[in-house]
Amino acid sequence: MKFSFAKVTNSRLMGSMGLIVKWEDDVKNINIYQYYLLDSEGLGLADYISLKNPTKEEAYREEERLMGGLGSERIVISEEEALLLIHFYGNKNEYYEKPLPGDTQEYIDIIKNYTPTMTPEEIYPKICKKITEEIEFINYMTMRFIAWDRESLKYFSGSEDISNMHITNINGSLLKNTVTKKGKGKYISEAIYEDNDGYYISKIAFNISKENDNFKINSILATDKEAMFDFEVFDEISKPEYVAIYEIKENDEFLEKFYIDNPFLLRSDMEDAMFFTRFNFNNNHVKEDVYVINNDIRAIYYQIGDKFFVGTYSDNNRKYINKMLQCNYSEYLKLEEELYFEENVLYDFVESGSDDFEDFLDC
Repeated sequence: MKFSFAKVTNSRLMGSMGLIVKWEDDVKNINIYQYYLLDSEGLGLADYISLKNPTKEEAYREEERLMGGLGSERIVISEEEALLLIHFYGNKNEYYEKPLPGDTQEYIDIIKNYTPTMTPEEIYPKICKKITEEIEFINYMTMRFIAWDRESLKYFSGSEDISNMHITNINGSLLKNTVTKKGKGKYISEAIYEDNDGYYISKIAFNISKENDNFKINSILATDKEAMFDFEVFDEISKPEYVAIYEIKENDEFLEKFYIDNPFLLRSDMEDAMFFTRFNFNNNHVKEDVYVINNDIRAIYYQIGDKFFVGTYSDNNRKYINKMLQCNYSEYLKLEEELYFEENVLYDFVESGSDDFEDFLDC
């Protein structure tokens, strides 16, 4: 097979990237599209599928499924760079003792036998977005520090000592970060995060500078962490929510059409239910001095039984998304009511296992 093209999202600093590689055989008239989800926080190759001779629509839908929710640009890369990423992340699976996804015979030779001609650091300028604001850089570096991301810390500091620093037991998740400027190049992050044994808060001091138009970490100092209760964390990251409730006609037909029309949604199949997450098409929430993990979510959708719930987080999004639903799916959906809550409710309902929203609210 001959290499045709490859592209990757420049979302490395968020922890995950989507990679597409196309191969072709002109003699046999075969086109193979490979779709990889690369995870930098403990999984390696997290997902993989391939399509043989897909239509343009099929290839587009799969690309959106993989890349649409990552909020990043799609960067064309070379065959050498694509093979490096597959080899590098595939070997992470072995290191983390995680199974390789999908039909491994389609890419195992790259992991086992390919010899890279470049280092992962050499591709960093392509897989990381260009950061132009100090607050954004501090949020990303706080995220990478909590995730125990040695590679990124080393790349942005040039220091082995900084890359080996950590306060988490595993690859933790930054849930909320409040950034305060303390002087030229000096910042304090007040980070709330999840570790393998609970939730914590810690203050992390950064000293940064700019060299050759790129930000650099000069030093990091973390204070002792303090444990938090889950309800305290919920209060910190929760936000007001609008919930619209629809009655559905022809469930299966509607869900199939809805997902075909919106392939960029993250779909989660549940027992007797379906859950979709709609992310923003950018990661601008990382530029805010108060970063919250779920501020990249534009809407969530939940189908259970003959009900379809839509959760949104601003009045503009509420109006736009529900108007689009009512225009595009009028033959399937009938609006029953719209509710407003001071804090997130719909996802808790999904997690509860209940099939009656009113009963859930009364509990």
